[in-house]
Amino acid sequence: MDNKKIAGMLLKIQMDDLKDADMLIDYAETIASEGDTSIATALYSRAKTRLSQMEDCKRTIDSVMTRAKNEAAMNGTPLETDTVYSELYNNWINEWEHKLRQKVM
Repeated sequence: MDNKKIAGMLLKIQMDDLKDADMLIDYAETIASEGDTSIATALYSRAKTRLSQMEDCKRTIDSVMTRAKNEAAMNGTPLETDTVYSELYNNWINEWEHKLRQKVM
């Protein structure tokens, strides 16, 4: 089981939840400024749900990282979560940038 890969996928899901919540809030604010508070309220509610999902994902990531630390300790190789997060984010950002550059070329 590749805990680092699992954590990486969960971090992407967490970021998607954050981005979606941010967009939903922007949409809600725009719709509210146009005078439709019922739709805006529904979108705010969806944004709150996405933030709750993000929190669930965060707890799952912590669980996966704890499992990875325990497995690493049993194998005699220390695991620093900060290093794992840093590597995952750097790889993710680089892959995302490469993907976007290919789309615009």
